[in-house]
Amino acid sequence: MPIVKKSNGWYWGSQGPFATKGKALAVSVAAHASGFTEKREKNLCVALDYHNTYSADPKFWDTFIYMCWMRKWDVCCVSHTTDDKEKKDLFDSIGKVIGKKNVILTEGQAKQPYCEKHNIDIDIWIDNNPLHIIEDPNH
Repeated sequence: MPIVKKSNGWYWGSQGPFATKGKALAVSVAAHASGFTEKREKNLCVALDYHNTYSADPKFWDTFIYMCWMRKWDVCCVSHTTDDKEKKDLFDSIGKVIGKKNVILTEGQAKQPYCEKHNIDIDIWIDNNPLHIIEDPNH
């Protein structure tokens, strides 16, 4: 829940008012430490590109993936690669982190239409070339 300033003080969601932003933040931290989780209808799903995204800094992205999992988010890798060497590199790196079942290969097709066609619901796309999410790379 967000921490917001209102005319009568600081709020964490509907909790407040608190005299300072720090107090509202402390209440938020204490609530999360006690097991509070925000309810969602479904987990968010992050689609992470492989080539020149994950492959550019695997240690950074591994940390990002673990942070997503801590928030109960789903992470998949969506790649349009058709190159056999790149597929092997992909499965030997991010595939070992997120599991091969969470690697989606579109075989050169645009990522978003491919996922929609296969009923894969992506909430957040991370890609060094966002145009490949909506258009085939060869166009």
